Amino acid sequence: MSYVRVSILGSFASEEVWSINPVYDPNAEFGDTVNQAALDSATQNIANIGVPTALRAALSTACVRTGARVEVRHDSDDRLLATSLAASVAPQAGTGTISMPPQSAVVFSLRTDTPGASGRGRLYWPCLAASISSLGRMTAPLTSDLATQWVSYSNSIRGALATAFPTIGFDLAVRSKTTLTTPHVVRVQVGNIIDTQRRRRDNLPEAYAVATNP
Repeated sequence: MSYVRVSILGSFASEEVWSINPVYDPNAEFGDTVNQAALDSATQNIANIGVPTALRAALSTACVRTGARVEVRHDSDDRLLATSLAASVAPQAGTGTISMPPQSAVVFSLRTDTPGASGRGRLYWPCLAASISSLGRMTAPLTSDLATQWVSYSNSIRGALATAFPTIGFDLAVRSKTTLTTPHVVRVQVGNIIDTQRRRRDNLPEAYAVATNP
């Protein structure tokens, strides 16, 4: 048994990179080996999927989707079975006006019918631009637009995988490295508070101003 880890790759204007990494569970197996040509085709198609309007606006003009990586991993121990990397034919920049730092993110909370932490997942989509209320929260209907457009984007990724591997279907899933299970996602939630992707913050170089004391 296996699962597929898709990485949507991008960069910030300051040259730091970002990725989000949804997992897809195949409903049939790839066979003794993964067809590399088919995997390369799927990866290239995923790298070229148009980013939906609300997601693209959230990226801001300072953020670009640059490509995709796809990994096929074994269910029992997460070992890598096959991998493919592709650059977008035309890197897709965001459209919103930057108003927040690069570590700002919209969180897509992935919910399955499996109780506990092994049935939940999170994806951190860069959000450097958003309509924020006087209370510091995203305004309606932005959260609904983000949730529905992420599902649409994810379905396009599923379609690219299914086109390359026509005998296999794929479902958005959550991968638990604790229980080695891959339950399927049944709901995607988006809260109205901008979150922070700590790993992105830690990777940002920082310039300091210094004042002597006393």
